[in-house]
Amino acid sequence: MNPIYKWMGIVLAVGLGLMVVEYRFAKRKKEGVTPTDKRRILGIFWIAVILSLLVGGLMVISGG
Repeated sequence: MNPIYKWMGIVLAVGLGLMVVEYRFAKRKKEGVTPTDKRRILGIFWIAVILSLLVGGLMVISGG
């Protein structure tokens, strides 16, 4: 397996794990999952995707 894809997957998996943790905390609140929580979770997803692409891009540029 190409190490670039491996590291991109690791970064994305960490981001998705953070999304799951955030959703569980939001679900436990008294008012449940609010639109603000959904927005925060979606933001975490996009940050994870962008960081994953950044890691892959940096590895390609550096000759990974």
